[in-house]
Amino acid sequence: MMTLPRTLQRNSWLIYAMLFLALAALLVFSPAEARLGNVVKIVYAHGAAERVAVYAYLIAGGLGLACLSLRAFFAKQSPTRNAEIASSHPSTRSARSGSLLAMTLARWTHAVAETAIVFWLAQFVISAPAQVLAWGAFTLSEPRVASALVVLIATALVYIVARWLGDPTWLSLAAIANAAILVIVLRGAINILHPVDPIVGSDSPTIKIFYAAIVVVTGLLALQFARDRVGQIFSLSN
Repeated sequence: MMTLPRTLQRNSWLIYAMLFLALAALLVFSPAEARLGNVVKIVYAHGAAERVAVYAYLIAGGLGLACLSLRAFFAKQSPTRNAEIASSHPSTRSARSGSLLAMTLARWTHAVAETAIVFWLAQFVISAPAQVLAWGAFTLSEPRVASALVVLIATALVYIVARWLGDPTWLSLAAIANAAILVIVLRGAINILHPVDPIVGSDSPTIKIFYAAIVVVTGLLALQFARDRVGQIFSLSN
């Protein structure tokens, strides 16, 4: 008899279905806001996707840096230059383990970098109706919105070029570059119409609790997406 964890592992769509249902329930039952009313529920989804995307960009950059460092370390320590060393030598086994770890890190770097772009695109799309309903129009004259578009285009182009080059080293460098682009562009963005973190800064503990739950579920969706991409990347490389 197949256990529930194994069933979920073999049918990832069940995980997605449960997470989307949980997310929908949280958004439906989340509290309205005094000024924005139920429009704030779109803002919850937008803010959660943006926050998760930011984390994914930074994590991908960290994984890329770790991957490059590990490859450089084991390249120096590799015993292959000594033909006399037997394959059973501990240093040889260590090099092989390091190579496998570097490959695993490279796959996760690739997957999380893609996850970051997908969720950044999602938050940008979700923000459009929120802007129309809250501000009366979708406008790129708002620095925060324009910066979000710059991040989306720039990081997508960097990823596409690295993917075209087709080398794990370039994908790691792209993940690091994309994390840097995110930090640099967003640090220079000012808010005019866009409020400064209105949900986290809210006086309502109910709003904070629901928003935290929405962020967690969105994060689990991102994690599942990244896990699936790791499996697909592994299958394509074998």
